[in-house]
Order: sequence, then C-alpha cells, then structure tokens
Amino acid sequence: MSTKVALEEARKVLEALDYEVWETEDGLEAERRQVGLVYRVYYAPSGDLKLEKVRTKPEEIREALLADHPGQFVRQEEVRESFFTACKPSELLELLKAWEA
Repeated sequence: MSTKVALEEARKVLEALDYEVWETEDGLEAERRQVGLVYRVYYAPSGDLKLEKVRTKPEEIREALLADHPGQFVRQEEVRESFFTACKPSELLELLKAWEA
C-alpha cells in the first residue's frame, strides 16, 4: 500500500470518529476534545502510531497571600497517558475504540 493511500485511509477513519485531522511532514495528527479530556493521535506512513489522552482535573481556586500580597492561587492538574504501537490503517478503528473505552 502506498504512503498516500495509507494516510488517506487513516484520515477517513479518524474523521468518521469526529477527530480534527491535519497533515504534518511526519504523517497525520488528529485531535478530539470532550469536557476535561483530549484524545490525540499521531500516525506515520510507516504505520507507527501514538495514542495520547490528556485528562484535566477541575481547577482549584482559593484566596492566598504571597509575600503579604493578596491574590488567588489557581491549581490545575493534567494526567497524560500514551500508548505506542504500529498498525495498518484498517486496524486503526479498533484501536481507537479500545483506547477511548
């Protein structure tokens, strides 16, 4: 399968799952956002795949003093998970559904 065909098949799968997809010099990148959660996909023509989830916890805001200056302390935490593998474009749908489950 040619590089162009592989990337086009991968693009179709990603767009069918409501990912925003764009091309880079290394292949495809895609992203889908939900409240407090971002899914990212990096797919190379060679079949190398990186799946990433970024979960954002709710902000913690409280009044505070810093060197006797009143202000607000804001804390937001992220949890980042990644999975690396290689796959054919035809296997991408199954992998994405499992990753998002």
